[in-house]
Amino acid sequence: MKIIIFAGGTGKRFWPVSRKDAPKQFLPIGGDKPLVRTAFERILSGFPVEDIFLSTGKKYEKEIENILPELLKENIILEPDMRDTGPAVTLAVSYVNTKFPDEVIATIWQDHLIKDVPTFIDSLKQAEKIVKEDNKIVFILVPARFASPHRGYIHFGDKVKDIQNEKIKCLEFKQFIEKPNEEVAKGYLEQGTYGWNPGYWIFKGDAYLNKIERSNNEIYSVCKEVVENDFSAESLTKFKNLEKISADYIFAEKVYPNQAVVLFCDFGWADVGEWISLKEALEENKNSNVTKGNVHDMGSKDSLMYNLEEGK
Repeated sequence: MKIIIFAGGTGKRFWPVSRKDAPKQFLPIGGDKPLVRTAFERILSGFPVEDIFLSTGKKYEKEIENILPELLKENIILEPDMRDTGPAVTLAVSYVNTKFPDEVIATIWQDHLIKDVPTFIDSLKQAEKIVKEDNKIVFILVPARFASPHRGYIHFGDKVKDIQNEKIKCLEFKQFIEKPNEEVAKGYLEQGTYGWNPGYWIFKGDAYLNKIERSNNEIYSVCKEVVENDFSAESLTKFKNLEKISADYIFAEKVYPNQAVVLFCDFGWADVGEWISLKEALEENKNSNVTKGNVHDMGSKDSLMYNLEEGK
């Protein structure tokens, strides 16, 4: 299996710490290492380095090489311009699928925290097995801890097959719903048959690309042209003019129930795409503080205080 870590974007929701020249993926937001380094080491604990790819913006090439010196240079996929996850994922999948036709591919995002790494790694390996044996797309799903209008949800059904890990359940896939409003999200939480979509999708490259070809032929064609022409200047200009759209809309929402299954996994997942999510991920309880660096607290509660500047 080939695993693509996505580390693009400028981390606007983490302003003022995250900026265009130093986005959150290169900062020690969730611990002592840059987020992208943590994500890389997490995958490296279960897969060989030659099977790990990374997609990021062209302007961050040197940064990635400095933070991840082990990563093979040919496994770094550089976007010429940030066009959201639809073009980014399609370009990366096109690249990997061209080099390794018929290989299973997994999409992974760098701005996540995971407490139970062995279960996370096992979920990817179980998903790979299902893709190979059953020719299905696999969506990894995590428990929804609260009603959030900022996350995608997946509606799941009954058990499909047994998995030899009590923290992983293989269930029917019913529907993908991207970012419902808070009232709808509350209803999902009450029903108990919906979970959060962390964006961990496992599939054969052609299964993804065939969906994109039908749902957004321009993105499919341009990304195919970029790869086939070895990232030529002319093809990259076309990429820069692509529509900005999420892969959730042009891929996940186009998957039919009979084409996929869900792996419902409890590995302590948290999205740290914004400050409030980081607080929720690291807090011991709702009233506790989360601090980092030289912080002097005078009796506050339910606060996140980050100081990344030494001497202040």
